[in-house]
Amino acid sequence: MRASKNLLIATTTLLLAACGHGNGSIDDTIGGACFSDRDCDDRCYSGGDFPNGFCSRPCIDDLDCTDDAYCMAEEGGTCMYYCPPFECARLGPGWTCHEKDRKNGGKANVCSG
Repeated sequence: MRASKNLLIATTTLLLAACGHGNGSIDDTIGGACFSDRDCDDRCYSGGDFPNGFCSRPCIDDLDCTDDAYCMAEEGGTCMYYCPPFECARLGPGWTCHEKDRKNGGKANVCSG
């Protein structure tokens, strides 16, 4: 009985860890390259600050973003990776760390083109 309970706990933990966006993950939630919204969980941002397209989500404040992103003023509110510690070059050519305006005031260093 105890072995079954431990197996259930381990399996549940593994499944929860596999779901969602983890810190520093590049995926369809945030960070994945894209051509259209169909490539992303929420939205594909392209051009200018988003070389080769960038999967992310619209936001009103930081609480709308993953733990590794800030809500920035771009496109009326876009979750973008803060840097460092995120290494912007992981997103591909043209991505570097820049100081940008936050959606609700102030500035932050985020990955952009």
